[in-house]
Amino acid sequence: MFPVVARQLFKWQERLLGRDSFAILAQLLESERWEQERLQELQVARLQRSVQLAYQHTAFWRTLMEQNQLQPQMVQSLADLQRFPFLDKEIIRAHREEMVWKDEGKRVQLVRTSGSTNEALEFYTSSTREAQINAARMRGHEWVGMRRGEKELYYWGSPIELSKQDRIKRVRDWLINDALTNGFEVTPARLKSYFAQWLKWQPKCIFGYPSTFVLTVSMAQTLGIDLTELKSRGLKLISTTSELLSSVDRQLIERGFGVPVYDSYGLREAGLIGHECTHGTMHCMDEQVLLETIDPETLQPTEGEGELVATNIVGPAFPLFRYRTGDIVTLSHQPCACGRTLSSITISGGRAVEFIVTKAGKWVVGYSFIYIARAVKGIVKFQVIQEKLGAILIRLVVNEQFPPDGIEQVKIKAAQRMGGDDWIHVELVEDIKAARSGKYRPVISKVAEEMYRKREFSV
Repeated sequence: MFPVVARQLFKWQERLLGRDSFAILAQLLESERWEQERLQELQVARLQRSVQLAYQHTAFWRTLMEQNQLQPQMVQSLADLQRFPFLDKEIIRAHREEMVWKDEGKRVQLVRTSGSTNEALEFYTSSTREAQINAARMRGHEWVGMRRGEKELYYWGSPIELSKQDRIKRVRDWLINDALTNGFEVTPARLKSYFAQWLKWQPKCIFGYPSTFVLTVSMAQTLGIDLTELKSRGLKLISTTSELLSSVDRQLIERGFGVPVYDSYGLREAGLIGHECTHGTMHCMDEQVLLETIDPETLQPTEGEGELVATNIVGPAFPLFRYRTGDIVTLSHQPCACGRTLSSITISGGRAVEFIVTKAGKWVVGYSFIYIARAVKGIVKFQVIQEKLGAILIRLVVNEQFPPDGIEQVKIKAAQRMGGDDWIHVELVEDIKAARSGKYRPVISKVAEEMYRKREFSV
């Protein structure tokens, strides 16, 4: 589909869903170069409105503010945000139904997220909030030369999700120049097929997880596939998300594909936090999210590296004030050569996933197991361990919503994901501790680590 036509069709789709994404995009492209004083005035106004609406329409925030002797009119500056106590996942789980304004607007609905560590969380979103996120993501893409309507390939998904793509969805994706390649299960044979499809479809951007791109580049090298051929067919950039992108992995992906890599960072419950520009600065979405850093032990504010605390000021259906993310970052207001006046963020740690290798030789990305946890109620945290080929252990931390046949459900869904007769054992545990490094590892596979070290991608 011609990019101009695809962009217009996407606009119509957004309008049908009650989302003013393109009007918001136009506003964001203007405000990103405002002087700091003017931008801060916008932030204060949006914070005040968010607090007022939360007080009026949600029992949780009204009670919390009254308990802390805090009235909406007392919020006069960004500093007044410090009057609010911290919010975390456990509080949201316990008070979710008291935190939502269900009459806020169109498509107020419950969604479930888990992040890379699968600390499962259900919360509400709406057309208002999703329009803001879509606009922010489109702006980030435009920073690096990718406009909505140009061909973009999403390199993720799963066999189950792909099978559910009915004819209407396939046609819709074709009309708006979106495509999907299953990046959750990669084998040498599949990669050869994927590459042929990519050469034919000629995407301008491929969007996916860093770990999948690293595996793809390494596997392609052993197969004699030259991924840089995609550049001559129109590929301009790789866009990554969700996982920690190291400088080593960035260089490997850039060499492998022959195009630059631009990273983005967000949290499903808090929104898009940052996106890189062409100068390598990850600019924050200051018009939508207020960011702080704290010492995770003392909870005191930090000037340098610290745990990220986020406040969403454009999602009135489910207000989030001072939400502890668990991710370690550094915030900055250093000017960027691109001329944008937005603040910036550097991700220090907190997100990483790995692979499981099946007896059939499929490299199954750790994110695919997250979708199992989303499908089975009551899973709070998970970890997949593979000591030897053909067998995995799945450890689960669950709550009272976990069904009596939950273990069997997990086994069945894991077998579907892996697509073979690998031995699967599931056990319930009280907690899953972080490694000595302080990082939580949702997937630990000695098999994948050894095979990758030896560059052996076939079983």
